[in-house]
Amino acid sequence: MAYALEEWEQHYADGRGYRPLGYSERVLLAEHTPAPEGGGRALDVGCGTGELAAHLAGLGYAVDVVDFAASAVERARAEHGHIEGVRWLRLDIERDDPAQLGGEGYDLIALRLMYPFLGDRTRVLHALGKRLRPGGALVVITPVVERTPADKRAIALDEDEIGLLTAGWEETQRLAADDLAVLVLRGPRHAGTKAVEKGPPTGHALTGAVVVVTDDAGRVLLGRSRRNMWELPAGKTSGSESFEEAAVRELAEETGLAATTADATVVTMLTDDSHGVPRLTAVVRISAWTGVLANPEDQLFERWEWHDLHALACLGDVFAPAAQALNAIWPGVIPQLPAIHAYPTTADRPPVPGEPSEAVRLRRRMADAVIAAGWAPSTAVQSALHTVPRHRFAPEKNLATAYDDDLALTTRWDENGRATSSVSATWLQADMTEKLRLEPSEAVFEVGSGGYNAELIAHVVGEARQVVTVDIDPYVVHLAS
Repeated sequence: MAYALEEWEQHYADGRGYRPLGYSERVLLAEHTPAPEGGGRALDVGCGTGELAAHLAGLGYAVDVVDFAASAVERARAEHGHIEGVRWLRLDIERDDPAQLGGEGYDLIALRLMYPFLGDRTRVLHALGKRLRPGGALVVITPVVERTPADKRAIALDEDEIGLLTAGWEETQRLAADDLAVLVLRGPRHAGTKAVEKGPPTGHALTGAVVVVTDDAGRVLLGRSRRNMWELPAGKTSGSESFEEAAVRELAEETGLAATTADATVVTMLTDDSHGVPRLTAVVRISAWTGVLANPEDQLFERWEWHDLHALACLGDVFAPAAQALNAIWPGVIPQLPAIHAYPTTADRPPVPGEPSEAVRLRRRMADAVIAAGWAPSTAVQSALHTVPRHRFAPEKNLATAYDDDLALTTRWDENGRATSSVSATWLQADMTEKLRLEPSEAVFEVGSGGYNAELIAHVVGEARQVVTVDIDPYVVHLAS
């Protein structure tokens, strides 16, 4: 269930709240998530009026309290601001840079009566799980469909959704607090992604298009289907329509987003078979779209979510053509996929627009560290470090890893697990670029490609640049492009 900030701002500004923290909830939290000896750290996501935060502080936690509505944080601080050990933060956990939370981690993360309001639930839960300290717990307190009136079931979870929420954790407990479910999750394992099929297709052969579309933060759109798997917008071609036309049509029919064929590019053709039926799939990259994300075909899909590329390996079941399409665009984001025949159709791939604000902050920090260490004295190389998005050349790495200034990012291994290709440490690439003493408009030939170094060089030599980078491994060339 998506949310509207304006509505919630008005909700709390008008003096309204929501269901008070019940006695049963208090008892269960004290029993199953007591603060560690000597105190612990807790995160209350979606604080409302601050009642849960006050209770957690009473249990001995130092509490970070966040809500995306400023009026909620103001109300919570006004009612409970006298309590020591509580930090009140205005933060949209789905969209904002999480830098305010720091890097210390939490012993307890609580989401009370707010999980159904998240749009990108899978991505948020994955990111929060990464913030748990060893032995810590993530607690979701939520209404359930079977105990919620029909007109309010949009704010409740059904059994399929609870199963998806609890998958990939080493330990799960389901408790009951009156008519609410209390889910206590420990040990995030982030189960690996597996390519799966549906039932046998109809006809003697099947041609279709799968659509790869990203948002303004570079995240890719996937739908949770009623078959309990993740899928890209996709469908068969109809009549004489082109793959680009099919992709634009399917995107609109399934997600409500509008695009034109001018912004649709077939980047790869995939051939395989499904249950003995030959299958030809066009991977179509749509680089621009308009509209508001919706779910017009709710009989086929539960919802649509935007996913971080580095988390695609932790999704669970993904429809096989969708998994192969994602890997065709970003090699390595889903490991250990079965072999498939792929035929790239264009060398000019549409760019992935946008990036998270967290990437901008981390890139600035990385560049500043390299510059402070003396590896990039020239203005041109400094500008390149601040500008070129390193995470694009290792999409399977999380942002903190991608922007570690002292870390080489391994992107390719042989059959024995030995690294065969990597993006070198940033300080080293900066130093090499400085030693080239490049001048604007020079032509550069690079042997051994990872992509990032070539982009640094291209930035330094300017708009009239001619940079050619080659590698012996087609996989590396594909990844770098």
